[in-house]
Order: sequence, then structure tokens, then C-alpha cells
Amino acid sequence: MLVGVRRVLCTLALGACLPWATASAQQAIGTPILTTAENFRDIAGISASAGGTGFANLTSNFGVMRTGVFYRSNVLDLDSADWTTLSGLGIGRVIDLRTPAEISATPDVVPAGAVYTNINVIGTSSMPSMLPSSVSLASLLSVGQSGYQTFVTNPVEREGFRTVLLTLAHDTGPDLFHCSMGKDRTGWVAALLESIAGVSSTTLLNDYLASNTYLAGTIDAQAAALAAAVPELRGVDLTPLFGVNSGYLQAALDQVTASYGSMYGYLIQGLGLSLEDIYVLRGKMVNYAILPGQTVYSGNDASGAAFLNALQNSSLSGRYTAYNYYLQSSVDAGTLGGVQRQVGGQVHADAASYLLRQPRWIDAALAPYTDSRELVPGQARMWLAGMGSGFWSQGRAGISPSTERSAGTLIGATSRLSDRGSASLGLGYTSGTVESAAATATVNTVMATLGGRYGFSSLEAGPYVVGRVDGGWVDYRSNRPLGGGLGAASGQANGALFSGLAGLGDVIAFSPVTLTPQAGVRVTSQTLGAFTESGSEAALGVHGLDNTAASLLLDLDAALEPQILGAWSLAPTATLRYERYLGNPQVASTGTRYGFAVSQKSAFDSHDLLTAGLGITARRHALSLEARGNVVVGDGAGSAGLGGQLSLGYSF
Repeated sequence: MLVGVRRVLCTLALGACLPWATASAQQAIGTPILTTAENFRDIAGISASAGGTGFANLTSNFGVMRTGVFYRSNVLDLDSADWTTLSGLGIGRVIDLRTPAEISATPDVVPAGAVYTNINVIGTSSMPSMLPSSVSLASLLSVGQSGYQTFVTNPVEREGFRTVLLTLAHDTGPDLFHCSMGKDRTGWVAALLESIAGVSSTTLLNDYLASNTYLAGTIDAQAAALAAAVPELRGVDLTPLFGVNSGYLQAALDQVTASYGSMYGYLIQGLGLSLEDIYVLRGKMVNYAILPGQTVYSGNDASGAAFLNALQNSSLSGRYTAYNYYLQSSVDAGTLGGVQRQVGGQVHADAASYLLRQPRWIDAALAPYTDSRELVPGQARMWLAGMGSGFWSQGRAGISPSTERSAGTLIGATSRLSDRGSASLGLGYTSGTVESAAATATVNTVMATLGGRYGFSSLEAGPYVVGRVDGGWVDYRSNRPLGGGLGAASGQANGALFSGLAGLGDVIAFSPVTLTPQAGVRVTSQTLGAFTESGSEAALGVHGLDNTAASLLLDLDAALEPQILGAWSLAPTATLRYERYLGNPQVASTGTRYGFAVSQKSAFDSHDLLTAGLGITARRHALSLEARGNVVVGDGAGSAGLGGQLSLGYSF
């Protein structure tokens, strides 16, 4: 009789093991039932036949346990059929929590492909004998509670459980852990894992007590044998003795509170885990259906949050990565910390939008020299123009504001071919900077331009047609600090810019003012090659950007007759331009990481742009100097800009 009692008490003294796993929402528990390892199950949830919901457990913060990550079991004394079934689950490691004596008595039958590891959490060669002063149910239950308390108080056992959890954290999985019956030592490991995952206390207890259902046949047989050996126990419910009892688990949890104040304190101080260790385990086990704030985000922020959410299903999650630490800490803090705004690469879309609007600044640089009215047939003028501009688009609806700055030079020549016609060509370089969502992109462009004007009667008066083509090579470089400890993603690419303009105008002289209204259409095409960012775990493979924009242009130039000032003549000018985008003015970019895509839209989204400019031209013989300033205002998205040009010309 005492031998039977000793076996019972030894089982109770075994430390419980805590496995945890996460599943997608409403994912059914499909763990196979093994006849020779009847307490085998997925820690993600309990099947309906064993008293569970039949679905993966829910956790705090809208999390769901993942299936197929951690399994728990009793001893793997498998027959060939169960061995084949278990081998089909792809288990990478079997962690045996038993003592050497237990292993010698019943060695594991390890599934194919699995590494066998023994972590003796009790630390003794065999199970210790813990006999009570009297053989009664109350005294036996008391001994069981004391055994569970040592999981918390015994430094050797704490070290054993620490080793188990760290092994689970560092493995790529799936892993299986077990002891002899799979209920005490295994149960405690499972309770620790489920606490880390954040299941409710009710779920924690139900999963723990499910061993009584899975082991019902074994428990009944052992209870009958003990009742036969100890007549005074006949008629007493012995399930708590051979199975598990809520009082056992509660005794350990109460000891955790008494010794460390909380489960977190026990994990950090008692077991010596780091916060990163805990986050890795939680990342392996839990998938969060909704991240903090995700339901209220819009625009690019919503896209970035969805991308961060999707990366939970990548190899970055549940491992010792910056992403996993960021995500888990964000869940704890209840905020994504602005990373949802920075991770998607809005600056790439803003840079493409910037390129599509570059011909506008070439217009301003060429304006003093393309009409050729000051030249006589056969005469030419060389000119050099310096340009500088800034442009801003306000943020809105989850889209970050953007800032654009550019400076450049354009050198060229204009020739008066005849009384009616002129041609101009130029070559220039523009250095641009685009900033949005904490990112910076430099956009450097080498441009060439070729254009001409033809007057139906002459260039000095009457109607005319004008045309121009621009082409350029683009060097693009970006740097995107992502925040949240994710580092900075940087990348570079090359591209091209092409633009064509065709217009019809009229030179109307009303002394002392000459008015030149003009209407035209411009088509601009921009390309940037695909590139892969580096420097961050969340760096993107940025898709190639290929965009075309068409716009309607309505211009009105007003020039006063030159005023003589000594050897110089001064001629002030004023310009108004209305530009209407004929399609969607907003540009989108897309990047991918681990097969998950994130798209972003540019801050610029103005269908209408109005430009007003003032300039003054000073001439002395063949030399001309011009200064011009422009103000740009856009509708809708709150876009505005300033630009200025200084130019020098010489006629010959």
C-alpha cells in the first residue's frame, strides 16, 4: 500500500510544465488523439470532446493562440501508429522533464526528425518520496499543494523551469514537452506559457484541469487499485489524487504572489528571464488580430499598421528580433508609437510626386528667354539660370505632411531662326530633397530641354504655337528612420523623367503693356527602378514607380514696356498660371517584406494649382539680368510653394 502511495506522492511532486501556442481567430483545434500518449495535446486549446471550446484560446489585447507551436504530453511510450502520427507533425524537439530513474524505466519513443533533450526540472536522480504523517485524502492533497509550491520556492526547480522556457524560446519549433503523466511538471510549464500569452484565469484553470479528462482511463484504474489496497479510501473521489486539482495550481500561483508579487516578478526575478525572452515566447504563441489603435487609423497609417500586423506571420515574429520586441512592447504599452506612420515608405510616393512636378520649375527658368522677341532674326542668346524652390503639402487622414526643397542650374541657348520662329535648348542639374514621415529622400536630376516657338505672323505680335520636350536621368536615395528600435531603412535607385508641352498663345500689345495669354497641355512621365532597402528588419523591397500625369495649363503674362535708367533698361513682368490635373494627382508607392505588401499615398493631392509670379529684367546692350519670384497655392490637400530664379543672358 505504501508503495502505491509513494508513487502517487512522487507524481504530485513533479513540477508542472507550461506550453503555449497561438492560433488564428476561430481556428479549430485539430490535434490528433493518441492512444499510447493520451495526454498529448496542443497548448493552444482544448478539443470539445475534452471539455474545451474546440477552438484556439483567446488572450488579452485581442490575441489568439497559434496552433502547432508547443505541444504537451505524458511519456511518449508510443506504438507504431502513434509514432507515425506524431512524426507527421514536424516536431523539432522533445523536451523530457523527467528524472533519470523515470527515463530508465520508460524511455521515450522519439518521433522522426525530433531532437531529444532531457531537462530534469526536479534535479534529483529519481522522484523524491514525500510521505504524509497519515494516509488520508486531506493529507495527500496537502502534500500535492506543497509539491507545487516548490516549483516557486526551490532554486533547483526554478533553474529547471528557466532552462525549459529558454529552450522553447530559442527553438524554431514546433516543440513538445512532457513528464511522466503530463500533468504536474508539464502542467506548470503550460501554466507559465499561458500566463505569458495572456489567457484568462478561467482558461488557464480549464486547460490545467483537462488532464483529468485526457487521463480519465488511467486515473480510474489507479484509483481502483488504491481503493483495493486501502479499504478506508473506498467511496472517496480519488481523482484529485491521481489527476490534478485546482488547489494544486492555486497553491503555486499563491506562492508566486507571496514570493514575487506577480507572475511577471516570478518570471523575471525567480526564473531570471529577460523581458525579451518573455516577448519571444509570447510572439511564438500569440497572434494579435488587432494591434493597438489599428481600428481608428486611416490612410497611410492604417496601411502601415496592417503591415506591422501581417509581419506577425513572418520569421521576424517569435524570435530574438527588433521587430518582435517592438511589437510585443507596443501591445503592452497600448500604442504603436508612430511606427505605423513611418514603416510604409510614404517618402517614396512623395518623391515620385515631386518628380512629376519638376517641369513647372523649368517653365519658370525658361520663361525670360523662350519668346525671343528681343532678338532679331539670326541672333542668339546664351543664358544661365539658377533656381530654388520649396513646396509643402499638409498632412491629413493618416497621411503625413511632406516638404520639398530643390535648387539647380540650367544653361542654354535661344536662337531667333527667322521673323516667325525660334528654338531653344538647355542642360541643367537639379538637387532635390523630399521629407515626410521622418524620412528623407534626395532626388538629383540631370535634365535636357529642347523647345521652339512659331508665330503665325511674327513673334512680336499675334498668335503662335509653342512646344517643348524635357528629358532627364534621376538618381534617387532615401533614408527612413522607422522608430521603435527598428533602425533605419535606406535604399537607392535610378530613374528617368520625360515631359512634353504643347500650347497655343497670342501676343497682344496694349501700350504700355503686352499681354500674352497661352493655353496648353503637358504630359509628364516619371520612372524609378525597383530597389531593396537595407539597414532594418522592416526594410522594404520597393516596387518600381512608373507614373504619368497630364495637366491643362492656362497662362497669362503681362510685361510693361522697358523703362530707361541710365545705361540700363528695366522691364517688370507679372505671371498668372492655372494648372489643372486631368487625372488623379496623388501618387502611390508599394513595398513588400516577407511577402506582405504595404502601399502609401503621396501627401500632394491637389487637382488645381495657381501660380502667381513677379519678375524684373534689366538689360544693357547684349547683357540681360533677370530676377523672378513665384508663389504656388493648391486646392484640397493644402499644398503651397515658393520659388525664385536668377538668370544671366548674353546676346550675340
